[in-house]
Amino acid sequence: MKKNIVIIAAVLISFLGCNENLQVVEPEYNSVSGPNWITLPQQSGSSVETEYSVTGQINGIDGGKLEINEIYFGGPQSTVKVNVILKFPKNCFQGTKTITMLVDNVNGTVTYSPSMNFDIPALLDLQFGGIDLTGINPDDIDFVYHNTDGYFDSMEYLRLIVDPKSGTIKLIDGKVPHFSRYGFSR
Repeated sequence: MKKNIVIIAAVLISFLGCNENLQVVEPEYNSVSGPNWITLPQQSGSSVETEYSVTGQINGIDGGKLEINEIYFGGPQSTVKVNVILKFPKNCFQGTKTITMLVDNVNGTVTYSPSMNFDIPALLDLQFGGIDLTGINPDDIDFVYHNTDGYFDSMEYLRLIVDPKSGTIKLIDGKVPHFSRYGFSR
């Protein structure tokens, strides 16, 4: 009797193991929880502003740039600096678009509208200064995008500088092939 049960179990395991409908699927790059953003310190005082934005007309054939430079009171060094420049190279896209760049100074991300892809990637320089990077390994920091479906992944860039002592993190020439949410993740 025991021998028959073992044979039946072996046949079932063999059958189920060969079934084409059962697959081992590797998880996507953390598409459930989202990136672990490097956040910015809360503002001191009575200000409740949590976003900085700029809107401009960009001609994709001629190129151009959008820029945000803000300083607010808060963080371990009393002031937090937010510097963002998005550079559109010549022939980046066709036509003229009204583009908005928005920095969320809570989670430290940058988003853009309208939704679009580029013929040539735009280049992002992003720097936060005066933030708390205590206990963060600079080698664990990455520049990522996060889409509306929850998927996120690393992006290409020329250089990423993380200085925990000064509380500075800086991206130089991050490639932005499309508009999504971008930021530093650990």
